[in-house]
Amino acid sequence: MKNYHIKKNNGESVLVRNIYCIGRNYSEHIKELNNVKPKEPFFFQKSLPALNTTNKIYLSQNKDIQYEVEIVLLVGKSGISTSIKDALSFIGGYTVGIDLTKRNYQNQLKEDKLPWLLSKSFLGSAVVSEFSNEPIKEDFWLNLNDEKKQKGNSNQMISSFAEQINFLSNKIPLIEGDLIFTGTPEGVGPLKVGDKIEIGFGDSTLNTLSVLD
Repeated sequence: MKNYHIKKNNGESVLVRNIYCIGRNYSEHIKELNNVKPKEPFFFQKSLPALNTTNKIYLSQNKDIQYEVEIVLLVGKSGISTSIKDALSFIGGYTVGIDLTKRNYQNQLKEDKLPWLLSKSFLGSAVVSEFSNEPIKEDFWLNLNDEKKQKGNSNQMISSFAEQINFLSNKIPLIEGDLIFTGTPEGVGPLKVGDKIEIGFGDSTLNTLSVLD
């Protein structure tokens, strides 16, 4: 059985256990997709084969795949957060990643009131860069073909890192090596073969990806 790992910028390799993603965590993104603000945080999952640590994105034929840039947290210890105050102690790393989404399929599932799993959890759909111990406090961003498409800051989140960790861990105890995609700002859009994507924060580019057939 294949094991799935991420890398930290100190050379450490970490075994990934689960991939969680929060939905609708930026107000402007909620508006752009005509969604309703949730009453409490809600999460979906991506499977381990969705993990993508490369610089390549492959498009499935005739699929409407869209990008969603996000700050991604690495869980550094197992357990349940007892309070908002202790929640940040669960963070073992930070990076910028992309939640790839089959948008038409997701919309169909939403209309049928079915789970999003199959529109979110396809091969290579959880793109992550190298993790660092340093928090990402500057604006994070995604450029598509040298044009800025998304920019956000964690201070714009509806549910903060601490609130996400506290809420999620009290529903499903966290395991060291879990990843949490923390939500995307407005500006999501489709990809096509030949596109070049850059993601990063502040003046730092963390990954440059090619979109391939």
